[in-house]
Amino acid sequence: MQIIITSQGLSDGHYDALDTSIAIHERIDNRLTACYRQNYGDDIQVVPALTYQVTDGQVTMIQLSYSIDNPTPMRLEQFRFTCECFYELNGFMIRSENESPRVSFHATDIFDMASLIHALDYLSVSLESILCAVDADLTEKDAIFSPSGAYILQIPNVPHYRIPEGTLYISPAAARHCTQLQELDIPVEILFDEGSLHEFPKGLKVKVWETHYDGTPVEEEEDSEDDMPVFDDHEVGYSRDGKILTGCRYSFNDTRYEVPDGVEEIGDFAFLPCRHFLELSIPRSVRIIGDSIFGNGGQIVIRNT
Repeated sequence: MQIIITSQGLSDGHYDALDTSIAIHERIDNRLTACYRQNYGDDIQVVPALTYQVTDGQVTMIQLSYSIDNPTPMRLEQFRFTCECFYELNGFMIRSENESPRVSFHATDIFDMASLIHALDYLSVSLESILCAVDADLTEKDAIFSPSGAYILQIPNVPHYRIPEGTLYISPAAARHCTQLQELDIPVEILFDEGSLHEFPKGLKVKVWETHYDGTPVEEEEDSEDDMPVFDDHEVGYSRDGKILTGCRYSFNDTRYEVPDGVEEIGDFAFLPCRHFLELSIPRSVRIIGDSIFGNGGQIVIRNT
């Protein structure tokens, strides 16, 4: 059996994941409102909020809720149904919170919480930096990592521990239960400062390595500037040779865009951040068009010249 814990060192209380709410709004809501418009022919403005309840480091509730403009009973019911279809999650309800009606998915069961986490992850909003599912039989003597291994969430309660190389982040309360911990080795990959750990034992000796643990030096990465896209005046990025359209920034705000002559490939999800239905004019030089290039719908027009 698994439980869901918080990886941010929050010990108890009810917390609002503001950064994740912003990510949901930027990466998902334009597509959600497009589905609503396709079903009911009506534009709608939404504001998402992700909250979760934490008790002793264990997450006991996750709630994704939306407020909408002009929340008439019919509009709320139509939007609730759209959310269920869009997220493929049964259980969205209409709730009155502080006299403000909202459409929300309220999960207290481990399977419902896991379903919501999976749905958001599928839609490119990862909760790994906030929540993590772990085996319930793990104890404070065991290290706990996020699924990718990037975060160490719990440092074992042993006298000397060496955080494995490849770990990138330390949860603020990772050493909270480490009463026996006296020495801690930090690998070179982690950007460590005094604020990285809270509630660590007094007298803890921390060694931040400048080499690999076996003493070999860290190879400096080659300058990858050539791999960085070049952005035009419309915030659309291209490879250095101009042959690949890699994608647009979230500040892209055009309803029509003309891909220059000579471009041969348009990458996957290239215009996913676009909040509008996009008319994309492309030259005949384009040979490859990636998957899911539009975020809010669009059409491709091939130029004859």
